[in-house]
Amino acid sequence: YPGGTSAGPTAGAKFFPDLGPQTLSRVASVTITSGGKSFTVYKKDDKWVVKELGDYPAVFDNVRTALVALSELTPYEAKTADKDQLDKLNLEDPSKKGASSKRITLKDKDGKTIADMVVGKSNDNPIVYGQEMVYVRRPTESQAWLASGDPKVQDKMLDWASKDIINIDGARIKELTIKHADGETIELTKAKPEGKDFELKNLPDGREVKDKRVLGYIAEVLQNNKMENVQPAAKLDMAKAKPTIVTIKTFDGITIIATVVKEKDTTWVTFDASFDASAAPTEKPAKGSPLKSAEDAKNQAAAIEARVKGWAYEINSTNARYMQFKLKDVLKEEKKDDKKKDG
Repeated sequence: YPGGTSAGPTAGAKFFPDLGPQTLSRVASVTITSGGKSFTVYKKDDKWVVKELGDYPAVFDNVRTALVALSELTPYEAKTADKDQLDKLNLEDPSKKGASSKRITLKDKDGKTIADMVVGKSNDNPIVYGQEMVYVRRPTESQAWLASGDPKVQDKMLDWASKDIINIDGARIKELTIKHADGETIELTKAKPEGKDFELKNLPDGREVKDKRVLGYIAEVLQNNKMENVQPAAKLDMAKAKPTIVTIKTFDGITIIATVVKEKDTTWVTFDASFDASAAPTEKPAKGSPLKSAEDAKNQAAAIEARVKGWAYEINSTNARYMQFKLKDVLKEEKKDDKKKDG
């Protein structure tokens, strides 16, 4: 390892003195191992992606934070070298099931290891040392160290993935249609952007809406929509699926089509985004309006499509439930006429 020997570093000298800005640019992959599981975030076509999520885009800030933290990690004080005591510092073998330790491995594009470290407990008494401290050891050694700095390794794979999917204010929604596989449909509409309430366009004769606020909640399913899990859309068995199709149109020309599929206990949603110039405003929206100009709406639709194309998402359970609402979920119970019995 750069700057290290089997004898270990000396206090005050960085673990990886050669891991500077130039070396960091050579890093092509980061592998995290914890609790017997591993995942890899790597650079693909100059973009960082999560390998085990089908190369889904990664959050570069996590990558950068880990790289910089390792480059600054400095041994402060040697601790135990007894293998049987390492678990007390959360420095046991991270490849074992249930292990609390975390191993972070950096490699270059040729697969050569640039840096490798097992990270354990953060020191819980910063007042004594006046800085962030963490227990660490090299994977090939049992010698534990208290070190200054803390990589704060995210050991959950999804925490390395970009969570943002779509964020469209419910006030921009003009029409929303939910069409179930059996043909049942909910159609919501609003006449003007500044309008307060949505109307149920296909309200059955003699029936009433439970609460118009619920219609508004349905129209907010694209607002701050973040993913909770993701997989390539090609993995969905659409031949067996009976999808619910949700079509959402905005006042500024964007159309989002969400295809909702249930597989076992999980609801997956795929999205398609497009822009219709003929449905966009011809004038610049007034100050304070939630609407976007035609150019901005076009760009937003293109950005959404580039992000979501080819992916199936598990989203917030509340939004997923609203996307699958049926008429019974928005209508008051049907009134039954009292029948008089003959004398």
